Amino acid sequence: MPLRRLSFLLLAALPLGAQDAALGLKVQALIPMSDLRDLTNGQLGVGGYLFVEIPVGEGLLFRPTVGAQHIPKGNTLGLAGTQTSVSSVDFMVDALWFPNDDTKRGPYLVGSLGGQQWRVSATGTSPSATSATRLGLAGGVGYQVSAHLGVEAKGFWSPIEKNLTATGLLLGATWRF
Repeated sequence: MPLRRLSFLLLAALPLGAQDAALGLKVQALIPMSDLRDLTNGQLGVGGYLFVEIPVGEGLLFRPTVGAQHIPKGNTLGLAGTQTSVSSVDFMVDALWFPNDDTKRGPYLVGSLGGQQWRVSATGTSPSATSATRLGLAGGVGYQVSAHLGVEAKGFWSPIEKNLTATGLLLGATWRF
């Protein structure tokens, strides 16, 4: 599904929980694994997102998000003199389940599904550039510290191309307004 269509679907979902919806920000650190680690020599990445949390039942929230993440240039393993950076623009929908039914405080499980526009750019002795729009999946755990502040850890997966899969760990914090 093209990212343009997905973004329109996310915007269309906003009125569903207009009365109880909460706007927020999410910042995260990205720890690359496998293919991403090899491409960037283990460089850590960062990400930032805007979101809307929509209550859909007791202890269940949907959180459409739009944002980006970036891993700065790192020496590509196996290609001397080549540095590669990786970035993505993401349109995701998170589902948060609070087993204690209190969405203002306590632990939760989070799962994410959506579209990611990946850009892999290499400079140096083996320059190249790749762009691809792919499905992204993530899942993990979180803890809502207060009505405004939450922290979460998620694993993520997205196939960029046939021999390149984005996997890693995301450690983040959310702030509800």
